[in-house]
Amino acid sequence: MVPFSLAGAIAGVTLLVALPQAATIAGIGLLLVAYSLYSLTQGEAVRFVSQAWAPVAGFIGGAFGTLFGVGAPPYAIYLTHRMRDKLSLRATLSNMVIFSVSIRALVFTVGGLMLADRVIGFAMLVPFCLAGLWLGNRLQARISRGGLLRVVSILLLLIGVSLLARAISGR
Repeated sequence: MVPFSLAGAIAGVTLLVALPQAATIAGIGLLLVAYSLYSLTQGEAVRFVSQAWAPVAGFIGGAFGTLFGVGAPPYAIYLTHRMRDKLSLRATLSNMVIFSVSIRALVFTVGGLMLADRVIGFAMLVPFCLAGLWLGNRLQARISRGGLLRVVSILLLLIGVSLLARAISGR
């Protein structure tokens, strides 16, 4: 997924200046809310998909990351429909988010869009990211795959609601 994430990030940063921001953010917010509600009603009845969807998830995740600041949802949706083992799912998703943020930083830097205050903010958030990974590692043994899927769905719901609020407020 990583090479396609880079291609998606480049496409996303190109579209960043061309698309109407509020409408685009509201659209992805609605999509995430709808998907997460669907996923929550399905429980563990997850239909597994082919590895052939990896480039699609990578490209869309890269584009979403640069367009909306949220690249993880496409990766999470794809990986929950691809991986059966919860430990592998969590580890792969964590690594994809790390790659996605790194790719986004690279693309924004090359494009002249990386501002010093963003770099400082990123550096300040690194300890919290590491703490979240540590906590997730501790909690994953105590939660079933179905529980993990519910957590992912709830996080996607919260991201969708956050994007809708952002679109409505105009920020």
